[in-house]
Amino acid sequence: MYFSSAPARVCLYGEHQDYLGLRVIPAAINLRFNISSTEKNGKGIKIQSLDTDEVVTLPTRISSLSSNQKDFRNYLESGLLALKNRIRDIEFPSLSVKIQSDIPIASGLSSSAALLVCWIKHLDGILNLDISESEIAELAYDAEHNILGIPCGRMDQYASSFGSIISLICTEPPLLSSLPKPELSLIVVDSNTPKLTSEVHGKKVNEIKKAVFEIEEITKLDLKDISIDHVRRNEQKLSRQDYRILEGVVSIKSDTEIAEKELLKSNSDLHVLGKLLTSQHQNLRENIGVSLPILDKIVATGLRKRALGGKLTGAGLGGSVVLLVEDENAKIKQELERELRLQVWSVNIDEGAFFEKR
Repeated sequence: MYFSSAPARVCLYGEHQDYLGLRVIPAAINLRFNISSTEKNGKGIKIQSLDTDEVVTLPTRISSLSSNQKDFRNYLESGLLALKNRIRDIEFPSLSVKIQSDIPIASGLSSSAALLVCWIKHLDGILNLDISESEIAELAYDAEHNILGIPCGRMDQYASSFGSIISLICTEPPLLSSLPKPELSLIVVDSNTPKLTSEVHGKKVNEIKKAVFEIEEITKLDLKDISIDHVRRNEQKLSRQDYRILEGVVSIKSDTEIAEKELLKSNSDLHVLGKLLTSQHQNLRENIGVSLPILDKIVATGLRKRALGGKLTGAGLGGSVVLLVEDENAKIKQELERELRLQVWSVNIDEGAFFEKR
């Protein structure tokens, strides 16, 4: 039997920065997507979801998506197509596949990226392709962004492929460094409000990119070199909306750089890291405009229950909140479940995607 697994992720620092070519700091967590398979006779790849009992059969040779739907089948097909685009004459083996996921869908935890990373890692292992972690991430990004047409950055795929905590600058090619793995105790709360990816990555991303274009034109500087002082000195030249967005973008950029320096210390100050989380949530709420009352309530409740900090994770307008807590996270988890009546997980930083023969 073959087995592969890939983690979900939370974005600790740098929300809405990856598609701007700026730094993000995601962490892989121990909610995982798992695939097991055995070889079978005949043609075709039979795939069963253990979570929904849905069954699909994919061809071992594939040339296009079977439909325009962004569904379970098409995600699996897009992984095959991404590999086929890399290896033109590839033929996939006939398999009986079972998939299972701990990751809630549309909750800002990158369930789709984990699916694709896990699936491509699985096929890589069976076919002995020896694909690197970076290329696994790039193939998963190609499948989701280019083949399926989902507006996403590269953070999710790299976080799931590499695991642990990484610092990623989403240039072409991305610049990645692994960060030390501090003893972070995290709690994830699902708002039970599915995030509206198309809305966030449509209207909101266009607004952000427009504001960035304006300040770069005014200052003749690249965004990575623009400080909050540059934004404030040019307030009169910007629309009110552009000014607020830029305050948020540049403040989040600065906070993320501070967080990276803190994480690189041998004894990271959890109180500093917590305050930076909350600062980023405030900017996402007040300036970027991608929070919701339920997300704000979860953060506020977490802080009242002794969390060190918290923020929405994912594109926003739904999804989940990540809270940084101290050692008493089991007690805080119970208190949050009782008060919020939402799904709450106590999670750990986890390893990246892996494949093994059993």
